[in-house]
Amino acid sequence: MIRYSSKVDWVYKSSVILIASLDLLISLTTFYQEGIYASLIISSILTLTLAYLISLYYNTSYLLHHDYLRCSSGWIIKKIAYKAIKKIEKNKGLYIGWKLSLALDGLIIYFHDGKELFISPENLDQFIDDLEQRISISNDHS
Repeated sequence: MIRYSSKVDWVYKSSVILIASLDLLISLTTFYQEGIYASLIISSILTLTLAYLISLYYNTSYLLHHDYLRCSSGWIIKKIAYKAIKKIEKNKGLYIGWKLSLALDGLIIYFHDGKELFISPENLDQFIDDLEQRISISNDHS
């Protein structure tokens, strides 16, 4: 099994900084205008959102197992058998669809039934080599 972490780009980092800043600003403003209880409610919602985003940083990864690729981000886990993968394509832009990544550029994996998944492993070229090798081995055994 080989593990790859997700690449992290400026969009993700900016989102974390923005939400942290909003949390502080809105909580302080609410505290001075409405009191501690309203401030705690607003702060709790924003802090939970921030905690979720930070947890994605630690929990978004791609595991190359013997016969399948396991992609996870937060509580979402997708397993794709190598035999089901039809095409791998590099993408460097906005992607609309099933996305388990923390970056804008990465790979689109097309698999059975016209489904697709966007991922963004850190070592993109090495990941592609490892994945294509496993797909080749999987297809040789079928």
